[in-house]
Amino acid sequence: MSKVSFSTLAYCKMVAHAAKYPHCEVNGLLVAENSTKGDKLVIVDTVPLFHQCLHVSPMSEIALMQIDQSASTCDMYIAGYYLANETLDDLSYDKPAHKIMDKIVEHETNVCMVVINNRLMELNQKESALLVHTQDDGKWKRLNNSKYL
Repeated sequence: MSKVSFSTLAYCKMVAHAAKYPHCEVNGLLVAENSTKGDKLVIVDTVPLFHQCLHVSPMSEIALMQIDQSASTCDMYIAGYYLANETLDDLSYDKPAHKIMDKIVEHETNVCMVVINNRLMELNQKESALLVHTQDDGKWKRLNNSKYL
């Protein structure tokens, strides 16, 4: 996949989730329409999940199943995962993120993972706060060309 773009709704929901809990790590799922063409992925919505404890748990598994079922009724699918770490300079993604992405990749191939750069969440910011990663040969690599719709 060479391009990932985000609707205004999806971008705002991710950033608002992180801004609401600046003292916590947050995560959620990315949703795309099934009509995605070619190598472009268009994220149309997000579903905020948790703040603080992001570890894979029964709650995470139930959320994945419910969101997948709900999205499929609207001709959409879970297209990825986002997270914002609790410290300003932490741009890493940890083992729970990999486990959730492994579950998503089992069912879909056109997916991405997003890390929110907390340093870029301010008023009048000209640069996107999203660091988008796609899977290439089994490893997650950062893309440089993500954008809003």
